[in-house]
Amino acid sequence: MRKTKHPLRMWFRNAPLKIKIALITAFAISLTSMASLIGSFIFMHSYNNLLYQALAGSLSSSAEDISSKLANIESMTNSIISSQAIRKNLISLLDETPSDILDQNVDNMITSSLIDYYQNYKNNDINYISLYNPRFTSSSYKAAISELPDTIRDTVIQAAGENSGYACWITDYCNTYGLFLGRDSRRVQNLNFETLGTVIVSVDLEKLISSSTQSILNNGSAQYILYENGQEIFHSRSLDATQIRVVHEDLQGNYEILMLGGSPYFCTKGKIANNNWDYICLIPYTYIAHTLRLTRYLSFGILLFSILVVFILSRFMIRSITADFASLVDKMKQFGQDESTLPVSEEAYANRVDEAGILHQQFDQMTVEIQSLIQQNYVNEILTKDARLKALESQINPHFLYNALESVNWRAKAIGATDISEMVQALGDLLRATLSHKDGNFTVRHELHIVNDYITIQKIRFDEERLDYQEEISPDILDAELPQMTIQPLIDNAINYAMEVITETCHIILTGYAVDNVIHIKVTNNGSQFEDHLLEKLESGSVKSHGIGIGLLNIHQRIQLIYGSDYGLTLYNTDEDHAVAEIIIPQSKV
Repeated sequence: MRKTKHPLRMWFRNAPLKIKIALITAFAISLTSMASLIGSFIFMHSYNNLLYQALAGSLSSSAEDISSKLANIESMTNSIISSQAIRKNLISLLDETPSDILDQNVDNMITSSLIDYYQNYKNNDINYISLYNPRFTSSSYKAAISELPDTIRDTVIQAAGENSGYACWITDYCNTYGLFLGRDSRRVQNLNFETLGTVIVSVDLEKLISSSTQSILNNGSAQYILYENGQEIFHSRSLDATQIRVVHEDLQGNYEILMLGGSPYFCTKGKIANNNWDYICLIPYTYIAHTLRLTRYLSFGILLFSILVVFILSRFMIRSITADFASLVDKMKQFGQDESTLPVSEEAYANRVDEAGILHQQFDQMTVEIQSLIQQNYVNEILTKDARLKALESQINPHFLYNALESVNWRAKAIGATDISEMVQALGDLLRATLSHKDGNFTVRHELHIVNDYITIQKIRFDEERLDYQEEISPDILDAELPQMTIQPLIDNAINYAMEVITETCHIILTGYAVDNVIHIKVTNNGSQFEDHLLEKLESGSVKSHGIGIGLLNIHQRIQLIYGSDYGLTLYNTDEDHAVAEIIIPQSKV
């Protein structure tokens, strides 16, 4: 059962070349664009995930920086309470007799030490360092401690006393007065711990968070919410209660983008390990979202622009390619309609080496060869028919003519007319050789038989003493082919033109030899001369042929049609009394 071809497939096969290339190009562009879009979406999704992870990691690093600074503050207080100079002065306040001078000296010494500690640790965003003892209070910044309510100070001192000399963080006042660290300096007296004084460090938590975030993100707009045991202890001043509640309720994972007050925020949560505090950090996501959106639009714009450029360039290139083939198809149609006229050969394709140029060049060459072959066959056929017509112009019925000549021959023999018998017999042989040969070519041997029969007739006609004919033919060319009726017309031409001019003996010499597979056959006669450039004049029509045999031009043209322009007939004079007709043909044997 024959398989039915799909109509769409048949349409595509029969579509013009420019439509096929355009469809293939459009399909390639569409496929590439789709792959680019899918790749862009995958890339953006992966990029967002990486960005979220990077932001979360950076915020986690800022939390670690906060924890590290708080640890440094604890380490600083440990150094303060362990300082031998400070402890010695605090002990002197307890053991020596109270006096203003002693108090002043101790206060000056401790204050100077606290200022040094403050300078060394101020990068940890400390407001001030104070040391409280029963007699007075020393501080790195005494103006600041005067603003601290006594209740808060007493609360910190009490909490520090309950923590047995360990650092104690007071988080109840983070949103108002800041974060406080309290720590007692103690000594063992009579197997009991005795408090020498209490170190209180005030930390600006807002500034601490800002500096820690700035060092990690280069962005001071990050906000924090801190929790201790599930209770909020601090939030950045820019956050209001509604935003804090939304963040607390909506943040489900470790990081997420939330809308607060109509603006996107990137939120992440974690833990400040040193203090066991939980935190939620928020950074504005508007700039990042705008940048990502702009990047996405820019990517799509570049993709669309690239598609447009590819489309325009493809259309231009397709048009340039199809124009070459359209021109070739037009030339084919033109040549198909009229093979006698060569299509116009465009110079633009003459030196091109691409496929289109080669096709145009080969087609132009093919049309020239085809027209040459057509012309050769056509002209050769005309010349052959012309030769046969001229040879047969007196033939009405060959068989009747042969029989009539045979009857004349027998009658001449019967009455003893030997010369008439020979002439009639030679004429019959000549006619048989001329009229009965069916092939296009003779051999040199066959052509010589015709020449000898013709010479026999001419000797009887003109008297044997007036015609001297000689042959000098090399045996190795006797079986070589040559066009039919080639030598005899030259002999005929020599006899007729010489006999018209001279009254003495006409000498005709026929020579033939081969040199380098090229045959040279010369007919030399005395008594006549060839006009200069006679063949060219006969071909142009400036000189009319008036011979009685097949024309010299006919012989020359037939040889060139068969063997090419390197061969043919040459006419020249060796001296003032001798003319030579030379046939030059390639050597080939039957």
